[in-house]
Amino acid sequence: MTMDNAKLNEVMLKALSKIKGIVDASSVSDADRRIILDIEQDAENKSLIGLGKVLNTGVRTVLNCDAVYAVLTDMNFDPGSSPALIVKKGSEIVGEEIRDKDRIAQLSGRKDVWFLHKNFVFYKNRISFPQDIVQKICVFETPCIPVDWCILEDHPVCRTIISSNPVMPSDVYLKKRYFNGLDEKGLGTILLGVLL
Repeated sequence: MTMDNAKLNEVMLKALSKIKGIVDASSVSDADRRIILDIEQDAENKSLIGLGKVLNTGVRTVLNCDAVYAVLTDMNFDPGSSPALIVKKGSEIVGEEIRDKDRIAQLSGRKDVWFLHKNFVFYKNRISFPQDIVQKICVFETPCIPVDWCILEDHPVCRTIISSNPVMPSDVYLKKRYFNGLDEKGLGTILLGVLL
């Protein structure tokens, strides 16, 4: 590890320790990146969520970053308002999770949207529902999420920080490998990627 990486780890872990809802964090080794990618691929091969397959493009993107961190969170953690699950038809987003209450209220009054449940919306003018789903024209995707809740003022060469939500088997692996198997109710993991 170069001095720059050691300094980044020091700054990153210090910044993460100050964020509400983050219980612990650790730098992820290159060997574990490969293991996590294998776990994610296996889960993706087996995944079906009622309406179709889920691709975890967010974890793949994060694992390709210059530095990767496993973060243990509790129920007080606020990941921001970006969607953790989207539905794409080609490159167009045709459905997405909405976390912002004002946006949910605004969309609730529109006739061109359909709520799958209280915070997941499909845009009717972008999709033939349910045909596009049944015919597997659309893909469910867990994208990477821009991180605006962690600012690294002490490390100006950090360009971008993104996060992703690992699947349950990766969550279990991360808890065992980096957090002493801690698996209390309400605890979860995210992966953070740093681009330098």
